[in-house]
Amino acid sequence: MNKEDKMLSVAELEQKNIIANSPLSEADLHKAEQILLNIHDKTAEGIKKGKGPFYAEIYDAEGNLVVAASNSVVEDNCALYHAEVNTLRLAHQKFGEYDLSKHNLTIYVNAEPCVMCTGAIMWSGVKTVFYSVPSKDVEQITGFDEGYKPDWVNEFKKRGIKVYGNIESAKGCQVLEDYVKEGNKIYKPER
Repeated sequence: MNKEDKMLSVAELEQKNIIANSPLSEADLHKAEQILLNIHDKTAEGIKKGKGPFYAEIYDAEGNLVVAASNSVVEDNCALYHAEVNTLRLAHQKFGEYDLSKHNLTIYVNAEPCVMCTGAIMWSGVKTVFYSVPSKDVEQITGFDEGYKPDWVNEFKKRGIKVYGNIESAKGCQVLEDYVKEGNKIYKPER
């Protein structure tokens, strides 16, 4: 970070309607905005190829893309194959380790991680999470059940994991709305 790059406090981020549990530099916020906008484009491309409406990328501390994956629940007939889980699995395979913490990785996701994915992220060793569309909007638009995640953002902070959300969510909401309008499968178990 250079001297002119201002650190934004959690309160300042919240004024920008960003969910945060730690301060963030303006440069890192701008980088996250660009990555998430690109992720929304890749999500839309994946949907056209039969992928689910979620997509994630993991970057290293130098800003290099390490791995990326789409949600493949319907394609692979497995409820566990969310974008975050698929991407984390690839990172674990790439590094050959169950604990990714020494690699100082950041995951970017087009939507807030569900209950399963928050657990997977927490146990993976990933240090930072950036997401776009909040779960409440995902559920309202798609009908997906995101699960019960009491105070997960602060729970992540207690564990040393930084979280920043609701970044470039308007474009993300549009991708999800298009997914639904095009009649794609809303997958959830019968109750």
